[in-house]
Amino acid sequence: MMFGKKNKRTAGPLPASEPVAKRVSAKSRTVVAPVAGKGSGKLAYETRRAEKAGMGLEKWMAEKDRRARAEREAIAEAKRKADAGRKAEAAKPGLLRRLLDRAHKPI
Repeated sequence: MMFGKKNKRTAGPLPASEPVAKRVSAKSRTVVAPVAGKGSGKLAYETRRAEKAGMGLEKWMAEKDRRARAEREAIAEAKRKADAGRKAEAAKPGLLRRLLDRAHKPI
């Protein structure tokens, strides 16, 4: 230790030497299951957020996924409505199309 400072990577409730599947949360003392595609820093962050919300990590991640899925569906629905509105507007010919159609009609 240099100048009496602790190493931030190894200090704290989640020791870096243990594999992710065996890490234990400091407050709840429960074994934390690995989260697919998440590094140890992200896992620690999500664990703290779950504890702050009063949930377990698995329940927190499921809730987070559910909220993300609902938001994506809402965005997709808004896009579908916007596309339907544009198609309805496209049914009416514009000024240039009307002038060209009138120009091509026989006198």
